[in-house]
Formats: sequence, structure tokens, C-alpha cells
Amino acid sequence: WRTHASNFYPSLNRKITPGCINISPAWFQQGREVYGFSPEVSASLKGDVGSNITTSLQRSGILVSAALRVMHPDLYRAGLKTQVRLGKWATRYQLHDMCHHLKCWTSVFNVVSVICNRRSPPHRDPKCRLEAFDIMTTAGIYHPVIMDFMNLGIKFLYDSGSMLASSCRLVRHHMHVEEGSRIVTAWYMQDSIHNFVGTP
Repeated sequence: WRTHASNFYPSLNRKITPGCINISPAWFQQGREVYGFSPEVSASLKGDVGSNITTSLQRSGILVSAALRVMHPDLYRAGLKTQVRLGKWATRYQLHDMCHHLKCWTSVFNVVSVICNRRSPPHRDPKCRLEAFDIMTTAGIYHPVIMDFMNLGIKFLYDSGSMLASSCRLVRHHMHVEEGSRIVTAWYMQDSIHNFVGTP
């Protein structure tokens, strides 16, 4: 459902292209999280535009990391330790592109999904760490939206400029939006990357 065309809607002014990209300085491609494969720079960061993307995410990376430092200090430290260990591993194997992106990556989260104008049916995020928080931010021009944490019975107003955090692996969540121009960033930690470098 995450990339199916039926879950995206056009922006009113056509200034936002509906879609979703995953950005990471070091992650496992889908289906390659088993023994024998190594992390790679995500496809969106490869090539000449990769440095521009990493640079454009630096401010928001710092903000979500600072928020996590307050909300979940242990997870913050685990994310920081993972990034350092990844940097040492990439240096040892002379993975220059990965080293460059890790040096410029300001977030303790190892992945961010940038999502434009997507409907979000009720779901959990199974690839996230069980005890981890994901942080979601939203920006744009759209009618008020409610984020529903269904199994907790809690609803939040999810206006432009909002930041929400939860254990998205445990909490079934969704929001209903049909029009406007909305960009969501979902910052999370891929458990397989923590396992790869031996971060508890």
C-alpha cells in the first residue's frame, strides 16, 4: 500500500509531486537484510544530487534528534552509537560515498521517508525496532487532519508544523486526508542496521 498509486492524490496547485522516497546514508535494500549482504547508500542519495539531499535534511535531522534526546535518551544514544559504528565500518572498507553521507547526516535516525500527498490507511511499521520511537513531521497547506493511534484510543490534530512520536511497530495508526499539499517526513531506525553493527 505504501507506494500503490491509488493511495496518492494530486496537489491542488500541482507544485508537489505525489510519491514517497526513502533516504538513508546506510541501509539494507528490501529483501537483503539476511546474512551475506552489506548496507548500501540508498538510491536517492547516489549520484550528484545526493549531497544536496543530505544537506537539505540537516536542519530537520537535528530537530528530530534533539526531540528524541528528550523523549527517549537510551534510543538516542543507541542511534548515535550506530552511526559512529557505521562510519568506522564504511571507512575500513573504503566506502567513500557512504562515509561522505554519514559525515553529513545529522540525525540519529538512520532512515527518513519523505512522503508527499499519500493517504495512510490503518497500519503498523514492522521493520522498526519494537522499543523504538519513530518521529513524523508534517508541512504543507491542507485542511486539518487527525492522526488516530487506534489501539491506544488517542487522536491528535496533525496540522502543518506538527511533530508526533510513537512506537509505530506497536501502535496501529492512520490519518485520513484527501486534498491539499502535504509533505510528511517519517524518521525511523531500521533494526537490521543496529543488528549489523551490534548496537543493542
